[in-house]
Amino acid sequence: MLATPAKARGLVERCCELQASLGYPIRMKMIKVLGSHRQNPLSVSEVADTLRVSQPTATKHLGILHRAGWVTRNVVGARVHYSLNLDTYDEYRRLMDLAFAHALTPCVNDFDCDTCPFEETCH
Repeated sequence: MLATPAKARGLVERCCELQASLGYPIRMKMIKVLGSHRQNPLSVSEVADTLRVSQPTATKHLGILHRAGWVTRNVVGARVHYSLNLDTYDEYRRLMDLAFAHALTPCVNDFDCDTCPFEETCH
């Protein structure tokens, strides 16, 4: 199960969490659908109809994206509307930039992430 986005994590752990939550093509498509409707949050039914999948399938995958922090949800009456969480979008881009920037540099803590003082940014 994916951890909640509010829990403090290091660079590698958070990158892997976000990456795992995108591990199915339908979830990447959901990011695109919600991102292209930023001004108009979509219900589960609207996401399902757009992607031509069942509502239970859409609900399952939107739940995974929500737990990872990719989407926010707002209850309106009996419907739940989803939006792309731009903070997580920006976080992911920042973390991936850091991960790749540091991929070609030596580790200053002998790859011991548990005791590394730079765990959050992987210096």
